[in-house]
Parts: sequence; structure tokens; C-alpha cells
Amino acid sequence: MSEPIAALRTPQIDANYLDEDFNAYNWDMFSSLFRIYYSHLIHSFKHEFQLFLRVLTSCNTIFSSRFSATIGQQLLELKYSSSPLTRYQKCLYLLSFFFSYIYEKFLVDYRRLLPFQFIYKAISFANFLVFLHGGKYVNLFERISGVKTIHNHRPSLRILDYSYMKRELIWHTLNETLGTLIPFLTSLKARTLMRKYLSGTVMKRLEQTNICSVCEQSIVMPHESIGDCKHYFCYVCAYSLIQQSCPICFKTLNNIKRKDFSSE
Repeated sequence: MSEPIAALRTPQIDANYLDEDFNAYNWDMFSSLFRIYYSHLIHSFKHEFQLFLRVLTSCNTIFSSRFSATIGQQLLELKYSSSPLTRYQKCLYLLSFFFSYIYEKFLVDYRRLLPFQFIYKAISFANFLVFLHGGKYVNLFERISGVKTIHNHRPSLRILDYSYMKRELIWHTLNETLGTLIPFLTSLKARTLMRKYLSGTVMKRLEQTNICSVCEQSIVMPHESIGDCKHYFCYVCAYSLIQQSCPICFKTLNNIKRKDFSSE
């Protein structure tokens, strides 16, 4: 019988991230059941429900004699070297859940226990550095229980397809560029410059007296500028243009007055 192959560092880290993502998704699905009715239960007993879901998931995964692996490990074809886990290891795994529950509910916001939080974070960080050096025990549970992560079978070389990565990079670059430019393009000053310089000629004065020159909708409480600009605006639109330029004729609006169409 061949000796089990110790898992590589990257799959072990990825398995942990997959477990965290699964727990977050599982919680979102569970909490959505109470968004309409009994939503106060989610806020009052959030940590208790999360603990229950983690224990329930573990009963069907790592505590099961069929799998003996977490969700993330199953997806990456990993498992623990001790299969199934011993009673001592299962108790330690459950205690890690209860410790996370106590830490997140009582210790995170308790200022008097800040030194304890620092010590816990420091120990976790030191364990991670040791894991990067030796490749064993990615978390404190594995180090205390002495259980190792191994591959189900000998890992094979993966052929990377960079075309997919290139598409993702192009898409994310385009998405971030548009996300940066669109707020500026939708601003009033940007639209004014685009109308002034990109159209080639200055737009003619609007003939419709019932259309606002800013929002281009039916005028509500019509107002006009006290000055050279004779375009008509809603009161809110006109008030927002004070000390700025008209989007049609580009003349500065210093003040506004109510426009009475009945006098014309």
C-alpha cells in the first residue's frame, strides 16, 4: 500500500477559503428565510444560528465515516490523514466551533480582553508562518490534534489556460475604468462640456417653454435666470445651477426668478 501524499500548501489554503465561503453562503440562505417574518431572531441569535449550521454541516461531512473531509477539502480532493477522525479529534473540532462562537459574540467588542485577542492573533499568525515553512497544520485545530491533510490520489500537473485569465483581466480593467468615468460623465459640468465641445456648435435655444433645460422634463415651478440666459428651468434645477453655467447657452446664472407664462 502506497504511503499517503501530504497535501500541498496552496490546496490547503484554498480549502480553508472554500469552507469560509460555504459557511457564508449557507448563512445567507438560512437568514433569507427570516427576512420577512421573525427578522429579529436573526439579529438576536445570529451567532447561535451560525454555530448550529456549522455543527450540522460537520455532521454530514467531517464527522461522517463516508467523507471525513470538509466541503473545501472534498472539492479539492483532499482529506485528513486520520480517516475517520478519532473521538478526541472530533471533540477538538467541536471545541474550535464553540471557541469561534464565544470569540465572535463576547470577546471581539470587549475592550478589557484586547490583550487576549492580540495573543490569539499572534499565535494564529505564528502558526501560519510555520505552516508556510513546513507545509503542515494550516490552522490551530490541525496542529493541536496532530491531524494532517493529504491528497486522495497523487496530484497531477495542471496545464494553465491563460486565455481565460486574459479575458478576466480585460473585463475587470474595463469594469473599473467605466466605474471611474461614469460618475464624471453623468455630472452636470461634464454634460455641459460635452454639449459645448463635442457637438461642434452651441445648441440653439429651446423653443418649448414647458420643458426644463436641465432635466428635460415638464417644468415644475418654472424659473429663469436674472441675466442674459433666458432658458427655463424647474425651481430645484434652477437653484442647483446658481453660480454655474446654463447647460444650453453656457452663461453663468447668478440668480433666478419665477417665470410666469400667463403674462406672455
